[in-house]
Amino acid sequence: MAKRIVVASGKGGVGKSTTAALLGMSLAEDGKKTLLIDCDAGLGALDLLLTPSADTAYNWLDAALDECAFSDAISEIGPQLFLLRAPAARPEDLPEDCLCRLVDKIADEYDYIFTDAPAGLGEGLKRAALGADTALIVATPDEVSVKGAGKTDEILRGFGVSETRLIVNRYNAKAAKKGKQLAIDNAIDKTYVQLIGVVPEDPAITACSVTHALPKRTKGRRAFARIAKRIQGENIQLTLSLLK
Repeated sequence: MAKRIVVASGKGGVGKSTTAALLGMSLAEDGKKTLLIDCDAGLGALDLLLTPSADTAYNWLDAALDECAFSDAISEIGPQLFLLRAPAARPEDLPEDCLCRLVDKIADEYDYIFTDAPAGLGEGLKRAALGADTALIVATPDEVSVKGAGKTDEILRGFGVSETRLIVNRYNAKAAKKGKQLAIDNAIDKTYVQLIGVVPEDPAITACSVTHALPKRTKGRRAFARIAKRIQGENIQLTLSLLK
């Protein structure tokens, strides 16, 4: 049975979709069969970040409306990594648990299923979160993003997601030391969410929304690989010296 993880944030632009994509890639490289589901109807980003080796024109809304089989809507990205695209328009008159019920049907086929939630705290977040075992809440080290992460945690727990973890993205140790970013301890204190990883500021990851090429060997990519190990239950120490 797949472990289901929703990737969320209270604020847009914090790197939530790149987080989902790079964690999916890392888990696939570790031999774990992983499905990424883009839940951001109308504004899907995962298909821009990932290049399918076997593509499809269908999306999860087509499967929910029985216009195709669920398996026909899944794109193969590479060995052990698969993508279910977001629809081009927001679904109308569908039950909030429609995606959850679809995922129930194929949960035995994967080791991990990530739902990439849209930014914000509305119905899109609920649709992505229903049925999730764990939430990864992504925040950048600033007051607005961290406040949004704390609120997201509160809402997700109301949806029944009892295990939540914080990823601090785009961390710059020098900026934090000068007081231009929140320190990691401050981010944790302000969200009350347990930390699972810190990703350093990485220009190659920031640029991938333009280049459509996810990095493989940069310091940010290595940080995501370590987080993927922790998701699998490995005791990987968080060492800030690795982030510089």
